[in-house]
Amino acid sequence: MNQLQTVQYKKFERKLIPHERRLFRVGLSNISMIARLKGLISKEELGDAIKKVREQHPLVGVRVYLDENYDAWFTSENVPENPLKVIQRNSEKDWYQEILNDYKDRFKLEKGPLVRFSLLQSSETSEIIITCHHVICDGTSLAILARDLLLYLGDPGQKVKQMTEPPLATPDNFPTDVTPSKTILFAINKMNKMWQKKKVIFDEEDLDNIFRAYWENFDFKIIPVELNKKQTSDLSELCRRHGVTINSALNMAFLAARYEIRGHFKGGRQNILIPVNTRERYKKPVGDHFGLYAAGFQFKMTYNPKVDFWENVKLFTREVREKLDINQVFKMVALMGLMDKSLTDSQSFSFLGKFVPSHFSRYEKIHSFCNDKKNIANKMIQKKIAKVPGLSITNLGLLDYPSKYGSLELERFIFVTSTSPMMELVISAVTVSGRLTFSINYIEETTNTPTMQKIKNKALEYLKIQ
Repeated sequence: MNQLQTVQYKKFERKLIPHERRLFRVGLSNISMIARLKGLISKEELGDAIKKVREQHPLVGVRVYLDENYDAWFTSENVPENPLKVIQRNSEKDWYQEILNDYKDRFKLEKGPLVRFSLLQSSETSEIIITCHHVICDGTSLAILARDLLLYLGDPGQKVKQMTEPPLATPDNFPTDVTPSKTILFAINKMNKMWQKKKVIFDEEDLDNIFRAYWENFDFKIIPVELNKKQTSDLSELCRRHGVTINSALNMAFLAARYEIRGHFKGGRQNILIPVNTRERYKKPVGDHFGLYAAGFQFKMTYNPKVDFWENVKLFTREVREKLDINQVFKMVALMGLMDKSLTDSQSFSFLGKFVPSHFSRYEKIHSFCNDKKNIANKMIQKKIAKVPGLSITNLGLLDYPSKYGSLELERFIFVTSTSPMMELVISAVTVSGRLTFSINYIEETTNTPTMQKIKNKALEYLKIQ
């Protein structure tokens, strides 16, 4: 009998910080990492490795509960083992269909766990899919989890790595003073007082209603782009010659392609969301801890067809450097902690609530809330929708991870994120084992697949990827 079948996990419990709370009641907030490896992996071997990463990273085995003050807490108490599904792998597209099926299974926050695994199995190639609720981690953390899982898988005798107490994304750990101005404090306090007059508390059943409404109304799609080693190397060299990063080139390639196929983004959609890896910027560096640390900022950017593509990329690079104010990024994170918790929770309901059909259990409650135009939550979401960016690219960069894990050889990671109907282009990229892979995540009702394929192909032309 395997020695890890009766693992006793250490008890873990802490309150969700505001940076995490903002994702607590989001209709769909999944992120996934697919690790493709050469070699056969058994369910038993993977199951043992999963137990070890859960012991190393406590958030892998938590649920969320609410206390009498409406504070949300992570706890490991009474959380079942992480689900592991094993599927016969028949083609390179099987992982895609598995993720689409998996995303339609809502994470039960009150029961947990908030990470699940699938193994696509064949004699020559295996794919491990790790899907997490975004409330517990960001993309870099997910990559770390995948790497640690592979390390245990490649060396079954390895003991569980002991981690220090993880630092949190809280103001006391920020690298700068984030005290808001009196004007901002006054505005937030006024907003909270307005919310108290029309406050609505949403629970797990309400969340289930908007989750199911999302899937009844929207068709989530993924287009993966998998570069081989030569294509990745050529792109890296091309960017180096022009003095730009791959991330800048990707952003501008999709802006240019979108312009050629559909024209410029309009209004607030001209904003680009730039995720920022803040892990090493805290007073206590995060290192290899698993959690939610990433933040971001946005700015207006369009493609200029009157100048060379690479000049556009250089302009983009300069704009990012000029507009990235890390102090401002942390201040925006800090402001989340000043908002009423239930007001933070209400935002997904303001947007998705209108899609809940009359036969759903919480139709009356949710529609009554959504139709109240005087409610501050609905006023906020309308302003927010007007400023939702049209493009967001999360590039985890070149990860210096091993390519060999015992008898297994890592071919690539594929990074996937769920998206909102409000955002047209959500792209997730990562490079391991010398291969860049990115996924285009989109909603069919926002941009149909033939159009998105055209945008992808045109972007690859700009990047000179054959």
